[in-house]
Amino acid sequence: MRVRGIHYDVGIDTVDGKVTRPELPGDQMATELDLIAHQLHANAVRISGRDAGRMALAAKLAADCGLEVWLSPFLANGTREDTLALLRESAASGEHLRREGVPVTLIVGLEMSGFLKGIIPGETVLERLSLLSDPTRLISAVMALGQDPQETMANFLGEAVDTARSQFGGTVTYGAGLWEQIDWGLFDVVGVDAYRDAQNRAGFDAHLKAYLAYGKPVVVTEFGCATFRGAAAQGSMAWTVAERGTTPTRLKAGTVRDESEQARELIDLLRTFDAAGVDGSFIYTLIAPSYPSNADPDLDLDVASYSLVRTWDNGRTELKPSFQAVASYYGVA
Repeated sequence: MRVRGIHYDVGIDTVDGKVTRPELPGDQMATELDLIAHQLHANAVRISGRDAGRMALAAKLAADCGLEVWLSPFLANGTREDTLALLRESAASGEHLRREGVPVTLIVGLEMSGFLKGIIPGETVLERLSLLSDPTRLISAVMALGQDPQETMANFLGEAVDTARSQFGGTVTYGAGLWEQIDWGLFDVVGVDAYRDAQNRAGFDAHLKAYLAYGKPVVVTEFGCATFRGAAAQGSMAWTVAERGTTPTRLKAGTVRDESEQARELIDLLRTFDAAGVDGSFIYTLIAPSYPSNADPDLDLDVASYSLVRTWDNGRTELKPSFQAVASYYGVA
């Protein structure tokens, strides 16, 4: 079965130390997961969170909707010890569901070179992402650190896989950044976070097809597009048009809402993945209440979000054109 999936956030850390969804009642989860299954026409959901119990509840509700479950425990800026502890707990809950007949895949981490402390220099996620985007600074910082990030990363992933398999008997994968070099012999599925932008667009298709050479199923664990003019060119960094250093948080000057660009880019990427021959993909993301909309265009943070559902501070939601476009694609593809 080709994976027609979407990411579903049940509460993860943000880069500024908050949590995306501090409260998320079970009935709200059930409603949103039903939306994924029966209106978006997805057949799989990647459940991401920092609370293994909440993820387990979402997974059970997703299975009740007929969705394949991909569990994705996630700590932004987590330590090695805390990340492995969350992975162990999530793996155990995933195994419980798997033994009840729920189709479950476990993702042991995503883009850990940026999100895990201790692989590359930098105390915060933003510091590490900044280094990763500037090879000159990255090389000098790594040399000053005196350790090989590739070796550190390989050691962590080996420990993560051992931790996962000690509790979980199902399919295991990892969501790699396009820049990461991974030993895919450790995993059952090759997983890649495949964001396209102005810099990688020319070689994007070839880079994607290269993952097929490992002879394993290939799934795009994450991709997306924000909701403003020019967002497709910024890819995974489009969220930075929200200037978190201001109070209240504002959009950068000149940012213009464009729902049609988001819809076009998502459908073009879905077609690109199908043409490349990968086994499926997960759109980022269904809903992002931590990026609320606002009648004031300068404060309309939903513009900086990758969500298919627009949210407001009062709890009101509406489906974006991107939701309808993806629903049509998933419904017939």
